[in-house]
Amino acid sequence: MTRIPLAKDEELTPAQLEFFRVAPAGKLNLARLLAHGTTVFLPFMEFAKAIFAKLDIPPREREIIALAVQHLERSKYEWAQHVEIAEEMGISRDKIDAIDDGRFNAPVFNEREIAILAFTRQVVRAGRVDDYVFGALSAFYSSRQIVEAIYTIGCYMMVVRVSEVAEIEIDAVHGAEVVRQAVAEAK
Repeated sequence: MTRIPLAKDEELTPAQLEFFRVAPAGKLNLARLLAHGTTVFLPFMEFAKAIFAKLDIPPREREIIALAVQHLERSKYEWAQHVEIAEEMGISRDKIDAIDDGRFNAPVFNEREIAILAFTRQVVRAGRVDDYVFGALSAFYSSRQIVEAIYTIGCYMMVVRVSEVAEIEIDAVHGAEVVRQAVAEAK
């Protein structure tokens, strides 16, 4: 059972009610949990949409970052959502399984992916990266992309903390639908 009850309609602002009426993310227990943060909920949802659809990082690599954070943080809820997203994006089951096993340098990954996985691991585990990992990533990523990767990692670390502290129950998986809408709105 979820430690923090999900927000009910009568607890929501009119703008939040509209979000839950129209947004695919409104179908998720996670959104109902996050809605308790009334003043930050809608700005955060816009931030999350930007992570999904407006980064200069290639979308598949952004999703690899998300999966790596979910693995490293042992997030059950977000892992379920992001496996669906990854599969819809065409990320191979071999790559998903390698991330799930913590094999971030497996031969199924190319050099760019290995660099972003090593970077993600160090940011999550230590909050900083060594020169070798930074150099490997900067061989492929611009300054903008490196900062966007940090934003992405931080976003998922925050969501994991909320979902795991609350012990949120896994509901229906709508992750791919949420990303599709974010991408459509960004065009």
